[in-house]
Amino acid sequence: MKLNFLAATGMLVAACLLVGCGTAGDGLNRFQVAGTVTFDGKPIEEGKLVLLPATGEVGSGPTQVIPIVDGQFDGDSTPGMKRVEFYASWPNGKMITLEDGRQVPDSATLPPECNVHSKHELDVKPEANTGLSWEL
Repeated sequence: MKLNFLAATGMLVAACLLVGCGTAGDGLNRFQVAGTVTFDGKPIEEGKLVLLPATGEVGSGPTQVIPIVDGQFDGDSTPGMKRVEFYASWPNGKMITLEDGRQVPDSATLPPECNVHSKHELDVKPEANTGLSWEL
């Protein structure tokens, strides 16, 4: 009984160590990507930062989605050159009328130059990439 407990404890410790190694179970090393992002001089309250492999080559790494909260982001990515896209929306103070007559709040979004037409890039180094800043 005591041997089973020790074996289970050892396996739990090994699993915790593996999770902390900077991989997502796919064997790819990931490194911290953290910083701030503003739009028109104001922190983006809530959104997403998307890192896409810039090369488009097979095996150049997965797409990473990192939440933006109160103008700050902190996530991880595989190393290498990435194309960066930003997505966010917020109430614009207007109302729109639906087909059934109901009115709902409208929202503004970041322009395409911040996302689908983005020219922003980041070279993710195989180390902590902190203190990053984008002013959109």
